[in-house]
Amino acid sequence: MRRKKNARPTRLPRWQEYAVYVSLGALTLTGLVWLGLDWGVRVESEFGPERHPAEHWAMIAHGIAAYAFLVVGGAMIPVHIKLGWSLDRNKVSGLWLGVGSVIAVITALGLYYLGGEGARSTASLAHWLVGLVLIPALIIHAVRGRRGR
Repeated sequence: MRRKKNARPTRLPRWQEYAVYVSLGALTLTGLVWLGLDWGVRVESEFGPERHPAEHWAMIAHGIAAYAFLVVGGAMIPVHIKLGWSLDRNKVSGLWLGVGSVIAVITALGLYYLGGEGARSTASLAHWLVGLVLIPALIIHAVRGRRGR
């Protein structure tokens, strides 16, 4: 069944919608794996408990998924975001997604570039808290968008 042309002009093409879900799913999964390993898994070594070696690989996978999500998110700016904004559709949840994504990027840069342990700890906490909030924010945005006005 074909949908009516312009029935929902802000709707993403199917490939782009899947790209959002796949990249965000990978980002979420790798972030949760890293968080679980960081908080709860230690391995014994000759020097005492140490981080699990998979934690490093989870962080690498998370970084790769983040790049993919940034590309997918950036690809939505020229049509989906601009058109949705001009049509006054789903602005609040879209704004939450946009602001949350920017904060996640800034805190990720902080994790990479900040040297002090206190600043890095704060950036880490903010990063994963914002990341966890972005998951339901995307679900709310998608559900509200499907309902229309």
